[in-house]
Amino acid sequence: MLTTGVPPSRSVARLYGLGTALPPTSSPQSTVMRFMTATARASFGEEGARAEPLIERLYSSSGIERRHSVLTDYAQDDPSGFEFYPPNRTLEPFPSTARRMEAYERESPGLAEAAGRAALARSGFTAQEVTHLVFTTCTGFFAPGPDVMLIARLGLRADVARTQVGFMGCYAGFNAMKLAGAFVAADPDAVVLIVSVELCTLHFQKRLLPEFLVANSLFADGAAAAVFAAPGARPGGLADLAATHGRMAPDSLDQMSWRIGDTGFEMSLDRRVPDTIRSHAPAFVAELSARAGLARDEIRRWVPHPGGRRIVSALSETLGLDDEATRSSRGVLADCGNMSSATIFFVLEREFARGGTGPLVALGFGPGLTMEGALFLPAR
Repeated sequence: MLTTGVPPSRSVARLYGLGTALPPTSSPQSTVMRFMTATARASFGEEGARAEPLIERLYSSSGIERRHSVLTDYAQDDPSGFEFYPPNRTLEPFPSTARRMEAYERESPGLAEAAGRAALARSGFTAQEVTHLVFTTCTGFFAPGPDVMLIARLGLRADVARTQVGFMGCYAGFNAMKLAGAFVAADPDAVVLIVSVELCTLHFQKRLLPEFLVANSLFADGAAAAVFAAPGARPGGLADLAATHGRMAPDSLDQMSWRIGDTGFEMSLDRRVPDTIRSHAPAFVAELSARAGLARDEIRRWVPHPGGRRIVSALSETLGLDDEATRSSRGVLADCGNMSSATIFFVLEREFARGGTGPLVALGFGPGLTMEGALFLPAR
C-alpha cells in the first residue's frame, strides 16, 4: 500500500440526503449546436462558416444529449423570440457581465431552494436543525447572496453558520464536503447543508477560439444539495465520508482557467487535460485510498465528475474502468451536461439510487489543474 504520511481516517460524517434541481427549459444538444453555428455564421461570415465543422464535431462527440438552461433562447430557432440576447442572429449588443449577473441574481435562489428542500426532505432533518450552510458557486455573485436568501426560503435558523466556496469550478463540491466533514468532526451535533448552484449557460462566449468553443459545448445549469451529520444522528443514511484528498497536478496551471471578462465569465480548457489526468490520477487515487486505510483494489464503485466525455474516458482508461463502472457519470453527462460544482452531487444521487455495495470513490478536476477526491464507505 502507498504510504502518504497521513494516518487512516475514521468515518466522522454521514451523508443523509441528496437533492437536485434543473431549470424547466431544456434543449437537445443538436438544437444548441444550431444556435451556435447560426451565431457564428451571422457574426463572423466566412470565418464563422469555416468554424462550423469544428463546432459540429465538438457537439456530436460530447457525449451530451440534452442540457438545461435558465435561458429559453438556446431552445429557439427564431431570434425574434429571444428573451435574454438581443433579437438578432449576431446577438449584438452582446450582453455585459452586469446583465448576466442580473439573471444570476434572479434565477439562482429558486433553484437553490428546490435542491435544498429536496435534500432535507430525504435526509430526515428539518431546516431548523441545520447548523451550517455551505454554498458553492462559480457562475455568479451578489450580496446578500443566495446563501442568505435560503435562510428565509428554507426556514433555516437566523444564526446558521454560512460559508461560501466561490470560483473554484467543478471541484468546489469536494471542498464543500471537506468542510462538512471538518464541521461534524469538530462538533458531533452539527448538521451541514451543502447547496451548489451553477448557471453556466449565462456565460456563452461568442469568440471563435477553440477553448471557448469547447466550453460552449459542455456546460449547463443546475443545482444540487447534500446533508451531512454524525453517523447515528438519524437512522439510515446513504454513506459515510471516510476520506477526502486534494492535489495539484505539476506543470498544469495553464490547462484550465476561469476568469471574469466584460461579457461574462470566460472558461478556458486545454486539450492536454485528459493526458494530465491519465498521468496523475492513479497515484492520486492510491493516496486517497490510503487515507481511508484501503488498498486501491478494494474500491468497488466509481463516481468521476463528468467534466466531459474525454475526461471520463481518460479516467476509465488509466484506472482500468469499464463502462458499467462509470455508468452514473456518463448518464448525468448525457442527460444534463456539465453543471460545474453541482454535477458531482447529481452523479452521487444516481449512483446511490442504483444500489451496490463496497467503498465508493468520487473524483473531480478543476482549475489548477486540481484533483479532488472523496471516499465513501457503506453506512452501518
